[in-house]
Amino acid sequence: MPAATSCDPAMLRRLFLGLLPLLSALCAGCAKTGEPLPPVIRVPRPARDLAGMQLGGGIVLRVSLPDLNTDGSPVENSGFVEVLRAAEERGRDPAPLPEDVFLSRAVAIIRLPAGDTARIREDSTLVFHDDLADEPAERIFERAYRYAVRFINRKNQTAGLSNQVYLAPVRLPSPPAGLRYTLAPDCIRLAWDPPRMEESGRAPAAGYRVYRSENPKDVGRSPLSADLVTTTEFEDRSFQFDRTYYYAVSLIASVRDPYAETLPSPALKVVAEDTFAPGPPQNLDGVVEKGVVILLWTASPDGDVAGYRVYRREVRSETRELLAAGLIRVLSFRDANARPGAAYEYSVCAVDGHGNEGPAASIVLEVP
Repeated sequence: MPAATSCDPAMLRRLFLGLLPLLSALCAGCAKTGEPLPPVIRVPRPARDLAGMQLGGGIVLRVSLPDLNTDGSPVENSGFVEVLRAAEERGRDPAPLPEDVFLSRAVAIIRLPAGDTARIREDSTLVFHDDLADEPAERIFERAYRYAVRFINRKNQTAGLSNQVYLAPVRLPSPPAGLRYTLAPDCIRLAWDPPRMEESGRAPAAGYRVYRSENPKDVGRSPLSADLVTTTEFEDRSFQFDRTYYYAVSLIASVRDPYAETLPSPALKVVAEDTFAPGPPQNLDGVVEKGVVILLWTASPDGDVAGYRVYRREVRSETRELLAAGLIRVLSFRDANARPGAAYEYSVCAVDGHGNEGPAASIVLEVP
């Protein structure tokens, strides 16, 4: 059996010195842990675009849905949106209150889970309605109301209030009545009766808004004109035939704070059916060459002409015959079947895409 080999003390010392830095690093990593990091708190940024108006006897508020948290990260943990209202006597300074003062006076009138906001969204805007039903009816027009909203995450944390909106409701007349229409080739002409303004305390009219929708349940969202209508008539020139529209009209009592608008009138259904025939062709003329009648004309001035029809009638007859089964798409026609010695009245009518035939342009020609 071989003898055991003894270790060289110098070699062991060199090996130990070589491993010493590695052992020191490992021990340093195990001996001490880092300071604990603070928890990440993500809350939606406060809104800065809250806006309000009076609609009928209530208030409508609009505010953008936040997409970023206070740290710039996307909003992913929204919990609630809360609408707060503070009532006060009129005549006070409408300037925003300090947040703590507002909160001491306000009550939460709406607290809506984030998952339920889809039903009040218009694109990226939330629309809230406060009908003031919990306020004494006799005092609504004696008070002013301040509103703010705040967005709260799932841990019930918030970054604070939005901007404040101050509104002092005014008494409004009933919505416009008697809405009616006349369909013309180039417009739908609307008219309505002005509301009775002699009732005591009612706000005077500043103008009207006209609304149109193809959905009877969605009338009253976007006015047809950015400017107020100052008469009781309006011409809609952006309509299209073969569609059904629903119109409503509201009265604007104030375009300043508070912006005040009556509820829309009952919706008026309009079926835009094209029953308007195009005008006659122009400059109808004709020649007879070797027994063939050649008709020439220029186009009808209307832009929706699909083609033309040509009729022929012997001057001594009451019977008119159609000379081509389909529409003529060009501005000329050849009649090679005219009887020699006869005198004919030729009539050319324009026809639109809905089959409406217009009045005729006529000419009398004798065939040698």
